[in-house]
Amino acid sequence: MKLYTQVILLGVTLFSVSAVPRSGLESALFRMVLGGELEPRVLTPAAQTCANNYLNATQKTGDTLANSTNACEESANRTKVAYVQSSNSTVNQIRAQLLTLEQNLQLCRNETDSARFLNCTVSTFDKNLQLLDTSNSQAYTTQTQFNSNETQVSAARTNCISAAVSEAKVQSIQIANDFDSCLAKVPAQRELVEQQQQPQPFQPAQIHKEQVPEKHTQELEDMSLAN
Repeated sequence: MKLYTQVILLGVTLFSVSAVPRSGLESALFRMVLGGELEPRVLTPAAQTCANNYLNATQKTGDTLANSTNACEESANRTKVAYVQSSNSTVNQIRAQLLTLEQNLQLCRNETDSARFLNCTVSTFDKNLQLLDTSNSQAYTTQTQFNSNETQVSAARTNCISAAVSEAKVQSIQIANDFDSCLAKVPAQRELVEQQQQPQPFQPAQIHKEQVPEKHTQELEDMSLAN
């Protein structure tokens, strides 16, 4: 059983990271379970049934694992897109604020009269400073949040896939146990079939008294009295 479990766990790992066609991989794993790839065994019909059940269950587990990991990836991608959209919204706001700042500065630079230039600079200085400070704060916060979001998405994806693989491992161990139990029953089934196929010993039919004609019954009674 330990060998079966180790092989199945290896198979689960390969399913999650390998691009090998599933049918070929399952066949390879099954040959390993039965005793090695170089020495495949000839299966009896009963053992072949166990093998078919094992392969079918393994394929279902592989399909479930593939679907689960795909769902993990899709969920992570949706979350990432949502985070990016939120970040882009803040970035667009920062862009608008910097554009306003640039327009204010350009407006003052266009003043050729010294008095008007100074008046423009003084009147817009506080507003420009506030725009710059707000934009810098938002940019710093958004950058930190962006990095945090990347970490969260990666962790969520990893945890989701790990849970799917763990579930597949549990299912694979159960499949291996069922396969082992199925093979253990094969000798008993073979003995039962052999017993059913053996010729039954001949047993003469018992003749009941009521089945014997009256004449013969009388003769049997007379013979019994004579003795």
